[in-house]
Amino acid sequence: MTYIRVSTMTPMTDREEEAGQVNQELADFYSTREGCLSSHFVKAADTSGEQGRISFWTSERAADEAATQEHSLYLRSRLHLLVQRGHQERSFLDIVATSDAQAGSAL
Repeated sequence: MTYIRVSTMTPMTDREEEAGQVNQELADFYSTREGCLSSHFVKAADTSGEQGRISFWTSERAADEAATQEHSLYLRSRLHLLVQRGHQERSFLDIVATSDAQAGSAL
């Protein structure tokens, strides 16, 4: 089952580029961590100015271990100073993979 983390935020005025650089650095860092299937820096396709990260993991534990490493904590604290309040951190499970696995075990 794939564990998915999604972080979205709106940078403060005139801090969009710097926030984007930190988000890209976080995405790159996570992609090197054990259990990370892929990690991406994303920007909204509309005019909202939102940006963030999407990462896919083998488990919640792997995502948590990466998120609590010193370099991750450092980058996330920098990012916190560059974005507006109200950013969102969400986690999801890949239901299709879960459904496929359950269907296979029922056979």
